[in-house]
This record gives sequence, C-alpha cells and structure tokens, in this order.
Amino acid sequence: MSVSLSREVFDDVSSLAERFAAAQPYPHIVIDDFLPADLAERIHDEARATAANVDASNDLTQKRKRACTDWNAFGEETCRLISYFNSGAFLGEVEKITGLTGLFGDPWLEGGGIHQTSNGGFLKMHTDFNWNDKLRADRRINILYYLNRDWRPEQGGELALADLDGEGKVMVAPIFNRLVIFNTNDRTLHGHPDPLNFPPHYPRTSIAMYYYTANDQVRERWRNRSVTTRYVSMGRRDIDLSSGTLRARIGYLIRRFSRYG
Repeated sequence: MSVSLSREVFDDVSSLAERFAAAQPYPHIVIDDFLPADLAERIHDEARATAANVDASNDLTQKRKRACTDWNAFGEETCRLISYFNSGAFLGEVEKITGLTGLFGDPWLEGGGIHQTSNGGFLKMHTDFNWNDKLRADRRINILYYLNRDWRPEQGGELALADLDGEGKVMVAPIFNRLVIFNTNDRTLHGHPDPLNFPPHYPRTSIAMYYYTANDQVRERWRNRSVTTRYVSMGRRDIDLSSGTLRARIGYLIRRFSRYG
C-alpha cells in the first residue's frame, strides 16, 4: 500500500477536518471511492473469502455476526490494507482530520478486523468499550471501510449515528469502497439495529479499525474505564429481552444500569 494513496485521498485535508468537526450528531466524516477501484475489488473478494473465525452473535444485541482478527487468515491485499490503516502515513492524516494527536493502532485488532453480518442480522445501538487493557490506552477513533457492491436502500444495514439521547440520528449507507471515520466515546451511539435484508449468500461486510491515545484526559467519558461495549435501548422493543442467551441478557442489564458497563 503506497504512501501516495494517502496523499491522493487526503488532498484537501483541511476541508475534511472542517467537515469532521461540524458533523452532527457528533464528529464524523464519510469518504467515498477511498481506494483505487481495482484494489477495492480485490479486497472485496479476499475479505468475503476469509473464514470468519469468531462468532460474535448473542441473538440479543448482535445477531448473525462473525469477525476475523487473524492476520494469518487475511488475503495479501487485505493484510496490506490493514497494515496501511495502522501506519504512520494513514494515522498522520487521521490526526489532521480529527484534531487528536498521539493516535496509534492496535496490532491485535481487538474487536476489529473483518466484520460480516448475514441476512436477518443486526447490531443494536451502542457505545464502545473505552479502554484497551492490553494497550493500556483510551479508545478515541473508529474507522469503517465498507465492501458491499450494488447496495440498495431496501437491503438496510445503514450505519446509524446518534447522540446519547437518541436525537439527531443520521444514516450512512454501507456502500462499496466507502470509508467512515468517527469519534468514539461514551456518548457516540452507533450501530445498524434493524434486521438486514441482504442476499442470503452475500453478508454485509466491512473492515473495522480502532485508534487510541495514552495518558490523555478524555472529557467525554462518564463511565469508568470499561473493556465492554454498552448497548442502549432506543425504544421499548428495540432490544428484545425474551431472546438471546441468559448470559447475554444478564450482561446487558448489568451494563445498562451500571457505570462500569
């Protein structure tokens, strides 16, 4: 992955920074046609052929979701892209856009890597874990790179962004070769909470990367340092407590009503 890629995509980084800061309901930016088309096609095929090695579903807060963080399972181009996402060349541009300094990636891809959600699946609205114990660092920025060809609105699966009160929601279509960068803290709700209507053998696919800072004072945090995701019900029927495993239901209730969740 050449450094020239970042120079081309981030040509007008000051404009991107202005858009990021002004975005509602919280700072984010959407960048289309992120990779050259032929490279994006190769990564599309590789990512979809990768055997997802973690079943992340609990049928309560996320359903029919699988993930892969195994570098040995990634295809060659996918491995190069994820390495680029963790490089100084890319992170330097992300710092200019977000205004954060000292950002660094996670070589173990905790919670990230390739994500796939199959037809009928969902990911309920949530705020992310805010502390990576292995890195001893605060999570600050998420990026999502989408790999869904010929997406149509009736398929669903838009990325929903909302503030902690559920107001000001915006929807971002998960279209092919689209990159989304957004703040992550204790107020930045996001997810794709409604069941997908994707083709049965064509799951919603993305690459997720998370970035951290160390020794910063994180003003947007009201929870204690938490290594777990906190799901937030957006309505009486949003999270169905009659479904899912007993462990998932108990864990959800503890996190919902606890500062530690």
